[in-house]
Amino acid sequence: MIRSKQSGSHVLALALVALVVGVVAFAGYSVMQRNKTSKDTTKSDTTVAAPETITTESDLTATSQSLDDSSADLNSSLDDSTLDSSMNDLL
Repeated sequence: MIRSKQSGSHVLALALVALVVGVVAFAGYSVMQRNKTSKDTTKSDTTVAAPETITTESDLTATSQSLDDSSADLNSSLDDSTLDSSMNDLL
């Protein structure tokens, strides 16, 4: 049987795989941290009180009103240019 002179090549391949996994993990971690800080800055501090359980028509009306108010706050805080720039960064 002929023995090849490739001893130790599996160690090199394993090190290369470990390096690639490390680079991907670091990139994912840095993206996660960047997105975490950007979400914290755009988060609004408004809270809307709504009843925990809806048992009467007045509870339903109050809940509906609070949802409408929070929806309006959310729509006013959204910015299309941010979404466009994020999409352009991905492309």
